[in-house]
Amino acid sequence: MSQEIKDFFMEEAEELFDNIHSILLKNEEAGDISDEELDSLFRDIHTLKGGAGSVELVKFAGYTHHLETFMDMLRSGKIELNHKIIEFLIDGVGSMQDILDSEYNENIDESDYKSMLDKLLSDADTFINQKATQENEAIENRQLEEALGDNAAEMIDLFDKVDVIINDIKDNGEARFDEISNLFRVIHTLKGSSQFLNLTYFPNYVHEVESLLDRARNSEISYTLELNEFIQKALINSKEIIDKELNFNIDEVYFNKKMSEVKSEISGFLQEKEQEALAFELFDESVSDDNQAEVGFELFDDTPTPENETPKVASFELFDEDTTPKPEVKKIKEVEVKKEVKKKEVKKDISLNKLAASASIRVNLDKIDQLMNRVGDLVITKSMLFQFTETIEDENINKAIYEKLSELDRDIRELQESVMSVRMVPMESVYTRLPKMVRDLAKKLDKKVKFEHLGDSVEIDKMMVEGLMDPLTHIIRNSLDHGIEKPADRYKKGKKETGKLMISAAQESGNIIITITDDGAGINVDRVTQKAIENGILTEEELSRMSEDDKLMLIFNAGLSTAEEVTDVSGRGVGMDVVMNNINSLGGYIKVFSKKDKGSQFQIILPLTLAILDGLNVLVGEKKFILPLNSIVESLQPQKHMIKHVGEENREILMLRKEFIPIIRLYESFKIKPLYTDLEDGMLIIVKTSNSKFALYVDDFLSQEQIVVKSLEKNYKKINGIGAATIRGDGSIGLILDIISIADMQSVRS
Repeated sequence: MSQEIKDFFMEEAEELFDNIHSILLKNEEAGDISDEELDSLFRDIHTLKGGAGSVELVKFAGYTHHLETFMDMLRSGKIELNHKIIEFLIDGVGSMQDILDSEYNENIDESDYKSMLDKLLSDADTFINQKATQENEAIENRQLEEALGDNAAEMIDLFDKVDVIINDIKDNGEARFDEISNLFRVIHTLKGSSQFLNLTYFPNYVHEVESLLDRARNSEISYTLELNEFIQKALINSKEIIDKELNFNIDEVYFNKKMSEVKSEISGFLQEKEQEALAFELFDESVSDDNQAEVGFELFDDTPTPENETPKVASFELFDEDTTPKPEVKKIKEVEVKKEVKKKEVKKDISLNKLAASASIRVNLDKIDQLMNRVGDLVITKSMLFQFTETIEDENINKAIYEKLSELDRDIRELQESVMSVRMVPMESVYTRLPKMVRDLAKKLDKKVKFEHLGDSVEIDKMMVEGLMDPLTHIIRNSLDHGIEKPADRYKKGKKETGKLMISAAQESGNIIITITDDGAGINVDRVTQKAIENGILTEEELSRMSEDDKLMLIFNAGLSTAEEVTDVSGRGVGMDVVMNNINSLGGYIKVFSKKDKGSQFQIILPLTLAILDGLNVLVGEKKFILPLNSIVESLQPQKHMIKHVGEENREILMLRKEFIPIIRLYESFKIKPLYTDLEDGMLIIVKTSNSKFALYVDDFLSQEQIVVKSLEKNYKKINGIGAATIRGDGSIGLILDIISIADMQSVRS
């Protein structure tokens, strides 16, 4: 089985799990699920099982099969849905993910798997009426016999594959690495498949052979023709064990004898290797003997909700009574409930082939990157052609070429928009992974939490999603553990017992801004600075010169934690350090705001790694800069009466329609000699960020054009005030202004 096929399945599984969790968590509190959503859940779980079988993830497929059986009983009306059952499904799907990850990485623990499977079967049994009718038992037995027949046929095919590989090795007189690896995988699958037949002796026996093959696969022992012959003989014996076990005439004495024989021969192969290693050491003479001031912000009350958008809320019941231990069962029994339940209509035209059919294809992101780069080259070439037309003196020719280039410009713009839409995914794809994590962690911490998210439709570069998940996870865990208090503590403070955690996303000025806010205890700045001094991160003298903002940023230092004790949630002082490193690696930065007993807010600002946008060329002295068009509110040439001066620093303010807007002189920010110093001689361009508005003073603004955005930090280094770069039509480099960074440099953001 190729790794690429497995990777495709894992990508599809991630999407299916996101949909499953979304439906279950949304309906957990209500304790009911609509017929359409129940059908969707069943189809997703059925698809996961079928796909797992095709990529030889046997244990995952086996576990999923039992949950699928339970789901089928739910949608056919044989079991009534309630809050407890939905919680059972959430836990069961969580175990599915754990098993999938372990089996995919080939490090699944047999005892852990058995424990999870036993728990699933035991818990499911409590929801099922045990008095099954003979008719239902007959149906179940027929289904079981059919399933056993299918699995038996699969095992026969696997034995045949083993024989082919062993005989090829025997004929060639030696074993290649790919043959050894393939033999290991087939025997590993054979062992896993046997458990569908409820075999226990056979997998234990084959496990010994599998372990020996694993050592050969890792070059710990040599794969000789003698070893090849031993494996062939051992598998012949294993077939005998299967026959006895299926006929219920196997006994411990017989099996122990077989195990003793196989272990003895395996020990012989291992001892030969140890003797070779000892001889090598005896004759190898080279072997050694020693081997910021408090920021005013409202956490929730004044948070604007985008028009026509309501927060997506995941409400959790976190304090259900514990259920009593369930008796052990061997399989889920499909039965009729005593009271009459109206069966839901089940569509009969669903098939695995139809489920597998899709109107979409999966494309490697590298290919989309290559396509995006080619579109970028087209945009640059187009700019060069436009610039070339200016050198043509014949007005008629110039006009004709310009018209054709305008058509080309429209086509390229549509092309780049199409490519960008393929590359971008909605933030909803990020959000779907968070509610279950919040729910599970809140239960573990014995806290009540209401989780909301905004900006589901805001699009983010697919390349950034994976890099973003780790920082978001750490920040949310930090907010739940250190921020939001326990219900009793919140009650004492006059707060609602249920804490509030919200994540929102917005796009502005070519940036994606993600904000995580909680209404918890806030960050204890005194405790943070004390720990920083104790850990030698800073001195008392350095602390005296720090602003409140700087003190808050100390939480991102490695090894700094204010937790009283280390738990499995936090306390080692590594999480927030990871957050800072990961955000920096994405070319972004992070800000922190906090108020004691009001809450905390983390703001992540991420740039576009590669995009094509509309920009306005502005002139500052003899230098040209590009200002993203989507950040501009308006532009004007100010008159003297519109300029005011305030404060001890005599700061310049633009008074426009009774609004006071701070002015930033760009030539001062970049230390450039300007053409004009009087504001009335130049131009003011009013720009906005998420929480502020200010006016940029430039000497003049020039043409508007479409530009290809290239990350400056990845290709050169980070520069304050500059967000990215582009290649102009004449081949020169154009710098794109970062208005958020400029505002921070001049301290005009509120």
